[in-house]
Amino acid sequence: MFGLLSFKESWWVKGIAIAAITSIGLQSLPSWAAFNPGGTVGKPGNRRGLATRGGECKASGTPTLTTLVPKNNVGLSASATPTFYWFVPKNTYQYVNFALYKVDAQDNPTETLYSTLMQISGQSGLANLTLPNQPSIQPLQAGVSYRWIIKLRCSLQDRRGLAAMGWVTYRPPSSALANQLAIASPANKHNLYAEAGYWYDAVTELAAQKQAKPRDPKVQQAWQALMGSEYVQLNEIAAQ
Repeated sequence: MFGLLSFKESWWVKGIAIAAITSIGLQSLPSWAAFNPGGTVGKPGNRRGLATRGGECKASGTPTLTTLVPKNNVGLSASATPTFYWFVPKNTYQYVNFALYKVDAQDNPTETLYSTLMQISGQSGLANLTLPNQPSIQPLQAGVSYRWIIKLRCSLQDRRGLAAMGWVTYRPPSSALANQLAIASPANKHNLYAEAGYWYDAVTELAAQKQAKPRDPKVQQAWQALMGSEYVQLNEIAAQ
């Protein structure tokens, strides 16, 4: 089982946030409902890390750098400020760069909505980042697909590294789903999100549940069911 790495911003360099990583245990997840992608259209890209040539830093072992998105690369979010998850392998890199982009009709980046550069320790584990809810950062617009990229970098100057990507589309929940969520128990919210196709919210709710019940014996079974499910197929993550 791997640890969940979270980021805490500590200082700024040239307008880009640099943060330190701390580690907490990924311990318990409730049972997972069948994930339904909700008819989302797939997008191009590679959710498993691809390295650019050159550079002294390396990542070792498997899984490689991996964004936690469904197999069609696209996940829905019921929130305009979603939380993103990825897996970091053991590595000798110094930084990880998260960037969120607007794209054109050909899915090419046209504008950087948010970019942050964070220090890493080289340990393996799950990492997450929530899009900040700040006046200077645009929240996601409903119905628009955005591309996000994670890149491990050896230094501030060297932009080469190991990169993986994913997509997110913000879709406000229907009034019926909102009403169900309003009365649902915390343990059942992730089921409602998963069945409705809200990938990012389902994962976020499920991660919260594992912290609330750190000794739940169903943790590994639930995690494997999620990562190995038909529309996800991240079996190498499920095995961790």
